[in-house]
Amino acid sequence: MLRFYFSLTLGVFLLQVSCKASTEPQFKNPREYTWTATQLQYPGAYNLRMYSIWGSSAQNVYASGFSILGGQKGAIFRYDGRQWNPVTAFPSPDYNDLWEITGFGENDIWIAGSRLFAPTGDSAAVLHYDGARWTQVLPSHMGVRGLKSIGGTSSRSLYVGSRDGRVLRYNGVSWSVDTLYLGLSLVDIEGDDTQAFAVGNTWRGALDDSIMCFRKSLNTWQLIDIQIETNYSSSPRFGSNGLYSPQAGIFYSCGYLGVFRWEANKWVKVFSPIASLIGIEGNSPTNILTVGWRDGPVAYHWDGVSWEDLKLPHGLIPQDVALYDVWTNGKEAFIVGNNGAVSYLLHGK
Repeated sequence: MLRFYFSLTLGVFLLQVSCKASTEPQFKNPREYTWTATQLQYPGAYNLRMYSIWGSSAQNVYASGFSILGGQKGAIFRYDGRQWNPVTAFPSPDYNDLWEITGFGENDIWIAGSRLFAPTGDSAAVLHYDGARWTQVLPSHMGVRGLKSIGGTSSRSLYVGSRDGRVLRYNGVSWSVDTLYLGLSLVDIEGDDTQAFAVGNTWRGALDDSIMCFRKSLNTWQLIDIQIETNYSSSPRFGSNGLYSPQAGIFYSCGYLGVFRWEANKWVKVFSPIASLIGIEGNSPTNILTVGWRDGPVAYHWDGVSWEDLKLPHGLIPQDVALYDVWTNGKEAFIVGNNGAVSYLLHGK
């Protein structure tokens, strides 16, 4: 009798587990995603370059970049779970060079960039979306040129990097400015109140261009490494294109020929692909994606044990498209890229 009761109980338990497993959604390993691609278009826009992507969910994803027609005509697109559409409700029509987007919720989104066709010429811009409208929140007296990067942990702990070596800090109430190195274009910036990193290049187009990495600790920015372009190209010591922090105290940088992790007060190379990596992002220390270009678009995945080429389907997008940025919630992933004239959005799930 006891044996029968045990068998019956075990059978009911297994049936419950089976029913629960069959009704719960099953998510693929990113290395098994099926990828689709969308070519972004805007009527009359012959130069549409998306550089950055961020989402609050897989049904609310934004991509930002450059449109020759101005910000009201293609500098931001939004994915609603079905299709990509241009965002057109801007403070004025000249927000057209929007380099990086980040956010902390569907009603708390930030973009850093420039108003190239503003009456005063190159004008720095920080746009904020509060769920109802986009507004320009950067005071005009800050005295910085166009902005290239934005990162942080909340709207009360936000960093913005400029094209002229300055970092803007926003604490939710007021702005402050730190000068790192005049003439340095700050390509990416990431961190919190305790620690932050910024990487950039002097971008003069000369062989003696300097590539620099700064670290902020105890409220002070310090130059922790500098390489001349020629030396960097042969043996990079840190990633100069992208930064990612999956949790407090853990930082990754990506760039030419590698991914680096900040360990014991130095950058340590943890992945060495023959590729130029431009963007890096994830949703945990064991789920990180990095994208770039190597004779064609490339994407790699870290699962906490190893890095692996995602092997995007051949022909999915043209081979001259470089991938610039990636966003994932751990269940799906979105990648943005362009070839200097046309932009593509890749969706994996």
